[in-house]
Amino acid sequence: MNEKEFISSWTSKLVSDGIKNFPNDFFSFKNFSQRDVRQDSFGGFPKELKLPGKTLLIGEEFFGKHEIITTSGESVLHSDNYFQAKFILYANRNTPELIHIPTEEADLKKAVQLYEAYLDSLIKNIENGYKKTFPEEKNSKFVVNEIFRQLNLVRI
Repeated sequence: MNEKEFISSWTSKLVSDGIKNFPNDFFSFKNFSQRDVRQDSFGGFPKELKLPGKTLLIGEEFFGKHEIITTSGESVLHSDNYFQAKFILYANRNTPELIHIPTEEADLKKAVQLYEAYLDSLIKNIENGYKKTFPEEKNSKFVVNEIFRQLNLVRI
């Protein structure tokens, strides 16, 4: 097995196992629909954000706010804090045009931390598999990055 085959097999394995979706698998909005906003499970009211349906990145910080930009550098919005910026980017994985964000900072932080722990566990499993398959190689970071790129996953 070479690295290309390893990447392909891990990508297929993760897809078949089912990749968790953020925020739905890490945060639950009770009785929520676009027409009827009710209290979420953590106690705050969610807000809706319209997004451009494009890949997003965290840009520069301006006066305590973090800029969210497209890959072409177009400014989309400014988030109130870094956890909110991460929440937006993680929720934008499948480039939806509308996402829901909890208004409580503690809820944002909790959801982001749970998701990042999940991503870290994926990284650790891939690296362990790489070390078992290629004990002499030191290219695991590239392999993890390529698998994440193919799955449209990002760890900020």
